[in-house]
Amino acid sequence: MAFDKEKILINAQKYVLKGQSEKAIKEYQKLVKASPRDIRSHLKLGDLFLKNVENEKAIGEYMRVAELYVEEDLSSRAISIYKKVLSIDPRRIEALHRIANLYLKEGLKGDARNYYHSILKVRPNDQEALNALRTIEDHHVPKEPPKKVPPSEHAPVKHHHSPETRIAEETIIPPSPPAVIPSDAPPDPEISSVDKDAEMHYHLGIAYKEMELYDYAISEFELASSSTPITFDCYIMLGDCFMQKGDLDKSIEHYRTASELKGLPDEKLARLHFNLGCAYEANGMASEALDAFTLVLKLDHSISEAEEKIRRLQNSGRN
Repeated sequence: MAFDKEKILINAQKYVLKGQSEKAIKEYQKLVKASPRDIRSHLKLGDLFLKNVENEKAIGEYMRVAELYVEEDLSSRAISIYKKVLSIDPRRIEALHRIANLYLKEGLKGDARNYYHSILKVRPNDQEALNALRTIEDHHVPKEPPKKVPPSEHAPVKHHHSPETRIAEETIIPPSPPAVIPSDAPPDPEISSVDKDAEMHYHLGIAYKEMELYDYAISEFELASSSTPITFDCYIMLGDCFMQKGDLDKSIEHYRTASELKGLPDEKLARLHFNLGCAYEANGMASEALDAFTLVLKLDHSISEAEEKIRRLQNSGRN
């Protein structure tokens, strides 16, 4: 019998809508067996396992998805999935290592350091984390030439702790949450570390948004919004995420904040006010929506969707 992917997917979605998760899981298992690199099916399977409180099976699916993203050199998406694993099991060493290594690969040493310290909270003698921290510190702290001191004045200082013990002892700071702390690594010659961090957070937000993990996406866009070059885009994304969550008041708030930014070209303003108009319309604010769509046409006559929105709002107002 030939494998009918479309039919199996339809059956899986039907079972999901009916709340029959066990049957849906069996259908998605057929899909990933036939297409082991099908990221969406692995993700959906992980979500179903998580809903059934089968956490280890869910983690297995998410780890597989992250590996596929790494193979495709999509570091931001891989990190977002590893973070989802940590939201289920914050002490998952493998996920902590993978995130730290990916941040190090991206040159975000501050974020990598944060996760290596988290590893040492769980496993104080983890040699990979200890070695990585030692390498990061060697590159981070500029070495000063030793001062010449007369032997009679200062006796040699003996260190009673090995480097490994010293680094482990430094990790008595409170454990860091899965959310990352902005990097304090030295600035790159062409782009500051703050900009690199903001860019990484922005791409993480995009990855979370595409996976409909809106709460995670919102956290990343909020972190990225501090970087002026992408502040506008972050506020637009925040507005979109809150709209998807059904929180229309916050969606409108972020769109309005974006509209207050100075020096925006008409093209961006048109896009912004169209989104704002949609949020107003969904929130039952017909008058405000009509004003927003009218402004869209003044900024860009080519947006035909705004004309349709205006006609519909005017017709509904007459009824």
